[in-house]
Amino acid sequence: MAASADPSIALSPNAAAGLTRGEFDEIVRAHQRRIYRVLLGLVRDTDAAGTLTQECFFRAYRNRKSFRGQSSIGTWLVRIAVNLAIDHARSRRNSFWRRMFGWSNREDAAAAAEALPDPAASPEQQLGAREELQAIWSAVDQLPPRQRAVFLLRFAEEMTLEEIAQAMTLEVGTVKAHLSRALTAVRKRLKEMGHHARTSNQ
Repeated sequence: MAASADPSIALSPNAAAGLTRGEFDEIVRAHQRRIYRVLLGLVRDTDAAGTLTQECFFRAYRNRKSFRGQSSIGTWLVRIAVNLAIDHARSRRNSFWRRMFGWSNREDAAAAAEALPDPAASPEQQLGAREELQAIWSAVDQLPPRQRAVFLLRFAEEMTLEEIAQAMTLEVGTVKAHLSRALTAVRKRLKEMGHHARTSNQ
């Protein structure tokens, strides 16, 4: 049984439970960059993002029999990654709060800049514009963990509200509420910092 590399294609529970190590390695190769990108956006630390990426796939393989097939394998992996990032933030609260006030080093900033999509015509894609990236990260860093996760999955990963709801095991209405609060807070912070907020409600 060959595992699909397409993150939008669902994997049946039976297929997931029967994955061999070699087949799971194909899933890792297909999704590793995206999971790392999600985690880097959430934890803002390249070393931690790398470690958590490995942990994400380790947990996924260990718990593959619990996969119910209600979402794509990619969405399931994002859910594991988000939960790991939230746990990481809680367990390292002191360093997390220190990072809220600026980048720990230039390498982290450069890596995050590469992680976001290039600017394009739509307001969502314009979030990745390099000239505003640091200001946006500073504002996003101050959001509560779940609001930050919803914000990044929506704008950096361009996931739909339904996909985010699946990834975070939330109702779509709850995702919308988190996103609305996050946008309000980010816009307020950017205005205070002298930047024009160019984010879309959807």
